[in-house]
Amino acid sequence: MDDSLSSKMTPRTDAEYKAAIDLLLTEMHRLNQQMRTDEAAIDRLKTETETLKRETRALLASMGAAV
Repeated sequence: MDDSLSSKMTPRTDAEYKAAIDLLLTEMHRLNQQMRTDEAAIDRLKTETETLKRETRALLASMGAAV
């Protein structure tokens, strides 16, 4: 979080409060988008992991290993 959003910010006028709220909303939207991006990457990696597990089990089974 950058300094403009820190707890040190003390708005005094209506315009300053609006500016502060706008900054916070912008940061919330950015973090929400980052979270969605991260969740999509996690889901993709989970799918890849499951695929690799299946392939590994199949390969071990074809080699006669107990799985």
